[in-house]
Amino acid sequence: MSIKSRVEDAIVMWNAGRKEGAWVFALIAAAATSRKRYPRPIKDNESFKAFIQDITMTLVYGKPASEKRPMVIFGDKPLADIIYQDMRCKLLHEGEIEGTVVLDACKLVDGSMTGTMRVGGNGKPHEFPDFWAINLLKAVREAPENRDQFEEPA
Repeated sequence: MSIKSRVEDAIVMWNAGRKEGAWVFALIAAAATSRKRYPRPIKDNESFKAFIQDITMTLVYGKPASEKRPMVIFGDKPLADIIYQDMRCKLLHEGEIEGTVVLDACKLVDGSMTGTMRVGGNGKPHEFPDFWAINLLKAVREAPENRDQFEEPA
């Protein structure tokens, strides 16, 4: 078992049309990577949210992570908190994200994946493009901590 295995599991789920399942494995891979980047005694939730903050540019735009850590706020809640509480914790502990986050099915437009990102609140869920799971996997693969698992042999 490895982070690479979780990435591969996520891709299998994605290709089978099981988007929430792909998210589960992507979130597990991200959690394991975050723990490598931010080891104990940092709390699990803090390390996970810090990692999401680090890779926000990759998660949202598919661009390589940079030294800049943009703070994306949905209503009054940071994106990292939403990904942790409303996706990671809900999917892993309750098995669903129903009511808090909706995954918008991606569409291919002019060769690029597009999807809806919408702020929720007042009983309405936040909406994220489902392909952010693929972007999260990209960030995990590109993380320096995982270089040994994803480098191509010479």
